[in-house]
Amino acid sequence: MGLPALEFSDCCLDSPHFRETLKSHEAELDKTNKFIKELIKDGKSLITALKNLSSAKRKFADSLNEFKFQCIGDAETDDEMCI
Repeated sequence: MGLPALEFSDCCLDSPHFRETLKSHEAELDKTNKFIKELIKDGKSLITALKNLSSAKRKFADSLNEFKFQCIGDAETDDEMCI
């Protein structure tokens, strides 16, 4: 279902039908504008969340790289050797 076409010739007559059609077009443009603004806002939120996730992954990877498993005593157990 689409909006009825706006005819330039109807604009000159300025009929009530033309005004209603124009109002429906304006309302649709307002809804579209709000939807686009919401998409932009959600997109920016998503980008921020992805940056935070990436930073957290890097910190976690660095922590794993720095992790050293200490042995108690001189001999390692079978489990310690596997680790």
